[in-house]
Amino acid sequence: MSKVTVVYGEKTTTVEAEDGTVLGEVVAQTGLPLEQPCAGRGTCGQCKVLVEKGVAPPDEVEKENLTAGEIALNNRLACRARVQGETRIVLSPIVVYSNKIFKGSSRYRRERDVPLGLAVDLGSTTVAAFLTMLDNGEVATAGGGLNQQTVFGSDVISRLSAAINDEENAERLHRLALASINQAVDSLKLSSRIMDRVQRVTIVGNVAMHHLLTKQPLETLAFMPFQPHDTSPIMDARDLMGGIFPEHIQVNLPPLIGGFVGSDALSCLAYFGFDDPPGPMAAIDLGTNGEVMVTDGDRILTASTAAGPAFEGVNISCGSRAVDGAIVDLAVEDGEFKLETIGDSEAVGLTGSGLLSAIAEFIKIGLIESSGRINPDCAGYAEQIQNGPAKQDASSPPTAALPDECLEYAQVISKDDKGTRRIHLHESGNLYLTQLDIRELQKAKAAIRAAIDVLMAKLDLEPDDLERVILTGSFGGQVDIPAILDIGMIPPVSKETVETIANGAGFGAAMFLSEEGFALGERLAQKAKQVDLDLDPKFNQFFVDGMALAPYRNHQPR
Repeated sequence: MSKVTVVYGEKTTTVEAEDGTVLGEVVAQTGLPLEQPCAGRGTCGQCKVLVEKGVAPPDEVEKENLTAGEIALNNRLACRARVQGETRIVLSPIVVYSNKIFKGSSRYRRERDVPLGLAVDLGSTTVAAFLTMLDNGEVATAGGGLNQQTVFGSDVISRLSAAINDEENAERLHRLALASINQAVDSLKLSSRIMDRVQRVTIVGNVAMHHLLTKQPLETLAFMPFQPHDTSPIMDARDLMGGIFPEHIQVNLPPLIGGFVGSDALSCLAYFGFDDPPGPMAAIDLGTNGEVMVTDGDRILTASTAAGPAFEGVNISCGSRAVDGAIVDLAVEDGEFKLETIGDSEAVGLTGSGLLSAIAEFIKIGLIESSGRINPDCAGYAEQIQNGPAKQDASSPPTAALPDECLEYAQVISKDDKGTRRIHLHESGNLYLTQLDIRELQKAKAAIRAAIDVLMAKLDLEPDDLERVILTGSFGGQVDIPAILDIGMIPPVSKETVETIANGAGFGAAMFLSEEGFALGERLAQKAKQVDLDLDPKFNQFFVDGMALAPYRNHQPR
């Protein structure tokens, strides 16, 4: 019998198994999660695990289903790999590929003599890869997947803590970052002939992602003064890439700005033209870690705020990532809830954009108050309906005194076993929005809005001064602009001033593949200043104000 250790985030389970036992059977004994869509028949290639120690060499099925990069990282298929001596493996979360991020051209297939580059945006929750033509910087195609580090927590603080407290966890987080990058590149499905044309790779990310990937010391980032160990660019980082890229490819990491503002924000500054802006403008990368960038036309201020994973559909009762069936929009028509889902499939859960849309709509019809509270009048009437006349709450208002919306929508409100109110989105009863979900969005929204207000106050800007407001990121690139304005996530500007661009960081990273673009990034990193929100005396009040789900201005017009 051999000892087999299975690691899932900070949870470690050890069991014994005979040599020759397939890993999938061993993992099943631990009760830890492992996705095997083909039931372990070896046909789907999805049950990938990272092997740290032990396991027999890969068989022909594994060689067919694993890429060269995965084999270099010692990724294995749990349904095929077998225990051989003392074994240690790391489980990663389900990887969700998405080719909906970007639609490009096929020129890279036709013009076979043009060299290529890869731009990678290593986000806290998702990782995106962009194939770029090096002759003119055109982004040709893109793909992405889930950052597998999420097994250590959806927020970067949890991951930093895990790495600082355990050197083995630090190494695992490094390898999970590499595996995530490799998966994102693999999602492009590039042939070996096309990969041979790739000459450069640029990787951008927030400071925590950057330091975990590059194995830099974390103490200055996780504790006071909360600054990077080193903000310098890293040129030719092939030795840090674990063999996932061929030897002929040069890998570069652009400089960081400071604090938790990393090279992903720097990429946005470059792509959105902050080096030569037409006037005052702002860009907000809406994600688990929200980056805010504001310029008055000359000075550039940046800040990072822990918005939390609500924008990604995480920590939401019926939350979902961007998969088929995920709700991306909700509208109320003739008293009915109309759900728009990815792929027009049967609804399975709420994405961040679906959550935002639902709350904005429910505020309009009176189901939710601007304070974020589910309308107590409607809730009280709902309880009368559900409990019957004999159990009516004496404190509930009589039917005649209720707003019309309560009479129309009260039936969609109920309470769970703990007494938490929820609004049902679908007649099945399995999809709903709870009071706690609304609070999650409020906190995320307040963090973003407070960061914007702090930077604008420091630059002496009013909302009317902003000539352009850009929302970017996997969430920001697809949000409903009127809904964002209706709940006050951004200052009250005209709708025409606001635009959404999904891939600011990715397109900026593509710019950094050229020497001229990389030099621009270095200049912007020097010019942009990071603001520590924790030290700003106005931040707490701005945050409290930001909890309101309504448009407002935190500045008095000059």
